[in-house]
Amino acid sequence: MKTIREQLTRKLLLGFALLLCLGGAGTYYFTRQALLRQFDNALRAKANGVAAATELHGKRIDFEFSEQSLNEFENGVPVEFFQLRRADGTSLRRSKSLGEADLLAASGAPLHAGIADLNLPSGFHGRAVSYSFQPRASREMPPESLAQITIIFASDRRALDRTLSALALVLAGCSGLVLLATIIIVPRVLREELAPLNELSAQTERINADSLSARFPTGSMPGELQPITERLNSLLARLEESFDRERRFSADVAHELRTPIAELRSLAELALKWPENRPAETDRDALAIASQMHGIVARLLDLLRSQDGKIVAQRENFSLGALLEEIWRPLAARAAEKKLQVSKHFDADVQVSSDPVLLRSVVANLMDNAVEYTPHHGSINIDLESSEQLKLTITNTADGVLPADVPKFFERFWRKDAARTNGEHSGLGLCLACEFASALGCELSATLDAQSRVIFTLSGLSIVASPVNGKPIPITLKPAPKAIAGAG
Repeated sequence: MKTIREQLTRKLLLGFALLLCLGGAGTYYFTRQALLRQFDNALRAKANGVAAATELHGKRIDFEFSEQSLNEFENGVPVEFFQLRRADGTSLRRSKSLGEADLLAASGAPLHAGIADLNLPSGFHGRAVSYSFQPRASREMPPESLAQITIIFASDRRALDRTLSALALVLAGCSGLVLLATIIIVPRVLREELAPLNELSAQTERINADSLSARFPTGSMPGELQPITERLNSLLARLEESFDRERRFSADVAHELRTPIAELRSLAELALKWPENRPAETDRDALAIASQMHGIVARLLDLLRSQDGKIVAQRENFSLGALLEEIWRPLAARAAEKKLQVSKHFDADVQVSSDPVLLRSVVANLMDNAVEYTPHHGSINIDLESSEQLKLTITNTADGVLPADVPKFFERFWRKDAARTNGEHSGLGLCLACEFASALGCELSATLDAQSRVIFTLSGLSIVASPVNGKPIPITLKPAPKAIAGAG
């Protein structure tokens, strides 16, 4: 498996090698061009000196300066050469270093005007400048008799080649040393600079389900790793919260099922031990306990299906007011027993587009929760406000509810009573209502007002039809005096 350090090392070394090669080649090229220009300028200067000192006397060439001023020989080896030719190629004058030879191109052909490399008669490589000029003539020669003469001046370029070879060797050696130092330094630097990644990886390997409370240090991390560690810490916090929630859920499920299972076991043991004294209520109690357990399991399965996105809302148009009245009808008797004051404010004919089954479950849970936990002689308000969307609020008085309790209303198995003595409620209703509301595209929220009243709000329902001018008219349905406690 390739690591980041290996890839960085390889790419950095290749990059440095490429830069060194390009830099060395560029330095060599431009230095060579500069040295060649300097060499060629020296050739031109010497050729111009020879041309300026040349005077033609018929077929004879005279010079106004001594040829000894030219550096024709060096340690007895000819190094500078010149030759004068007529237009027809006839040689007029040669330097002593040239002897009887001619200055020709490497191919053996005459040199053209300009600068060219050639093989010198001495056997070494040289460089020559060639051009035509009109020499000065003696006074007795008429101007029309003057002709163009070609001068070729060449010089041994061994010193230049040695300089260029030394430059190439120095550049290659320096590049090699720099590359070698890079090969040694880069892996060490990367190892030190990537140490926080290795530390982060080691810390990650040590994290398991029992150490989710651990957090990665952010202060000592480099700036590039700080966002990663912060997100990892956030992920660990969410995982820890999820694991804690699942542990609480498992404990709550065990707690909820332990009591009915123990009751069923007691009933079964009593029936087996004293079958002749078995009362008639035993079967009814067993059925009630089994129904309670079935309700808990069914609600848990509904929650699981909702959270997995397997519940799809089937929308249809129906009367919301009629649905609210239908849901409230079986709860009216319980409200009357507790002498609750109930007021309902909604239009019985308003039409909505939603899933009636899911919406029934949401509203039924809210109403049942209000009736169950409203103290005796308390009040319940059911209000339906309409604009572009409907907002259903169910408000009930509550004793002992604190602001810190409100966020826990939609948690599974949470109840204010820690003893959980009531076997009719599993603490899943509001959680299930919240999940179903989300499936409907609605939002279910809870608040606590200044009068210690709990307010559940269901918003997001869409209006389909309205009775008057396209807008529903809220009406107040005041219960009859006898229904104040029972709220029919």
